[in-house]
Amino acid sequence: MQPRLYRLYGLVVDSNDPLPGVPSALDAKVDLRVQFLSSQKAQPSPCRWFMQWRFPGGELWLSFAKMDGGYLMRFEELGDFFIHEGGGEIVCMPRPGISSITITHLLLNQVIPLVINLRGREALHASAVITPHGIIAFSGPAGSGKSTIAGSFFAAGYSLISDDCLALIEKDGDICGMAAYPGLRLWGDTFKWLFGNSRPSKPVAQYTDKQQVHIMTKEQAIPAKFQPLKRLYTIADPSEIDGKKNIAIEPLSLRESFIALVRCTFRLDITDANMLRRQFHFFERFVSDVPIRRLIFPRDFRLLPFLREAILNDLEHGDS
Repeated sequence: MQPRLYRLYGLVVDSNDPLPGVPSALDAKVDLRVQFLSSQKAQPSPCRWFMQWRFPGGELWLSFAKMDGGYLMRFEELGDFFIHEGGGEIVCMPRPGISSITITHLLLNQVIPLVINLRGREALHASAVITPHGIIAFSGPAGSGKSTIAGSFFAAGYSLISDDCLALIEKDGDICGMAAYPGLRLWGDTFKWLFGNSRPSKPVAQYTDKQQVHIMTKEQAIPAKFQPLKRLYTIADPSEIDGKKNIAIEPLSLRESFIALVRCTFRLDITDANMLRRQFHFFERFVSDVPIRRLIFPRDFRLLPFLREAILNDLEHGDS
């Protein structure tokens, strides 16, 4: 019998369809209910589309609208997600021909991270691992190498906390990271370099060639409780890397750190002044407590062990 309750990003999720790979939860108070419909349900025409995300080439990827009772997220040619006001329920409506793998991937990695924001917490678009010094996270635009660096740490024996979304919580004066689920998504060349043929994988979704690394349930188990966030490393833009042959880790000023957070934090409704005010207050606390570094490195798989060494050295000695 498939479980109905799952634990994800610090939430207990009740789903009417299985969520493969997500740890199950024992009987507990449900935070979020997810309903998968077998086909797209007719929705009233949204009164106002207020935000769109596009690919670098200009193609439309995702549109947001406000509707009576909540929000509509529309992934072009893939499906709709209706989020009830307050973030307590999500209805998933795939387009015809779209697989459950694809719609579940969108739910876990695109929709729920934005629901975290709607519910009053914050989440970073970042990959993260846990080290003896605490959690470290890697942010940057799509294709910058977040998952590659996290995968390199994982292949070296470190536990994976998240890939793409690091949910945050403030506890006892610390900013802490919450576990996602055992998932790591890599392009084929990265997967082959890190794992060769020693590890099975499965497709991520119909619209990408990325593969999801198979992670054993008990292997480098993700801690169920929160852990303090020690560092956020933001990966330098390509223009900052051109011509560089050496690895460099540079501290950011408070202003640069604030801007880095604006770029990598999930937000559902950019028209919600109260949410933006709350998020900016959180950024002020974050930059005071968690050092943010710029990570500069040539894109060469052979340098990954040296990159790990540089990061670990920064963790150990960077505050001295």
